Amino acid sequence: MIRVGWKSHAVYMLFLCIALAMAVLSACDDSSSADADEPTASLQNSASENAYPESFKPNDKEYPYANIPRIVIYTENQQKIKDRETEIPAKLQIWGKKEAESEIMDLTIRGRGNSSWEMPKKSYKIEFAKKQALLGMPKDKDWALIANYADKTLMKNYLMYHLSTKLGAYYSPRCEFAELYLNGEYLGVYLLTETIKIGKNRVNISKDNSYVVEIDEKYRQGEQVFFSNIQSSNSYKRAFRVHEPKQASAQTLNAAETHVLSFEKFLKEIQRNKDNHLDQWIDVQEYINHYWVQEFSKNPDALFYTSVYFSLTGDIIKMGPIWDFDISLGCHKKQYIDSPQQWYLKDAYWNSYIFKDSIMKQSRVKFWKANKKVFSATLNVIDSIHAHLLDAAKNNFKKWDILQSTSFKHHVHSYLGYDDAVEDLKLWIRERMLWIDSNIDL
Repeated sequence: MIRVGWKSHAVYMLFLCIALAMAVLSACDDSSSADADEPTASLQNSASENAYPESFKPNDKEYPYANIPRIVIYTENQQKIKDRETEIPAKLQIWGKKEAESEIMDLTIRGRGNSSWEMPKKSYKIEFAKKQALLGMPKDKDWALIANYADKTLMKNYLMYHLSTKLGAYYSPRCEFAELYLNGEYLGVYLLTETIKIGKNRVNISKDNSYVVEIDEKYRQGEQVFFSNIQSSNSYKRAFRVHEPKQASAQTLNAAETHVLSFEKFLKEIQRNKDNHLDQWIDVQEYINHYWVQEFSKNPDALFYTSVYFSLTGDIIKMGPIWDFDISLGCHKKQYIDSPQQWYLKDAYWNSYIFKDSIMKQSRVKFWKANKKVFSATLNVIDSIHAHLLDAAKNNFKKWDILQSTSFKHHVHSYLGYDDAVEDLKLWIRERMLWIDSNIDL
């Protein structure tokens, strides 16, 4: 009887083990099925983390730390940035010499610029998931990383934004120098710059019934554009792109267009050497400020061609903010632009009408004479930037060996070194000031 009882118990235990095994297998099948359709949180996080390196520390063996911040960006799975439209998920961290100086921040990145996007050293537009204060500049989501490939001094944009601010412009883009690493590759010295937008710390105007407009012959298909040919005797139409608000209603676009066309009609009726009450249409001080920064630098884009911005609030047009000076201040393939002599913008488009006005004509002359010291002080600013960028420039031109080259269309002059490029800029400014002084009353 003992042997019979033992067999019964053994059979019972065998069936129990089989039942337990089947239950485990069933649970595993359910789990596998769920994982195939929807990964668990831990697996999702693991996949996301694997899209980026564990450390963002830049490899400075070939390009040593150069006493300016280093911006390190990795795109998700190190995707290449192929165009100006596709926003690629990425992360960014700012580094000093040995330590990170910021947390790792989420953002998207895409290409930016018109002709500059075709250059070997690309510029980028970045947008953070939430507002970030960067390199001492106020919080915002939107920023630009400007390559300045056409500018062998690396400083023309910075210099003119600084000048505009010193002259009292209502807003000029803040900017700071940094070296950029993208997906582990050193890309050189960049200018981290505020983008132009309506906002408390940018173009600080009401978002209601206000516009930021760019005269932009390089507009792209699908953008918010209207045209004017009021000042042209032929079929040429100048493009006005509504930069903000984004996705404006037809009514909003029509209101901006109507005001600009009315203003241009008024300009054609201006009487020479009389007070035409232009202050009913434009902010006179901002117009003069904007004109002189552009005229002083002989900025080719400022021929009311592209990157000429103005804001419109109520009935008043306020010129600015200024933008894009990489091919200004000499070094242009066209000799009359390259030369520090001659007026460049006095008779351009709106200016050809506005400076017929007696008040505007006087204001133009008075502004130069009152602010000569501010313009002259740009030479001291150049010296300061030169010292600040000396080591970083060595890195930049090791990466981009262009100082002596003239093969690129905007690299007109050859320089033995970075110091020579900077000295040439200072010489051009001195000669420009002398010419203006000698001709301001003519």
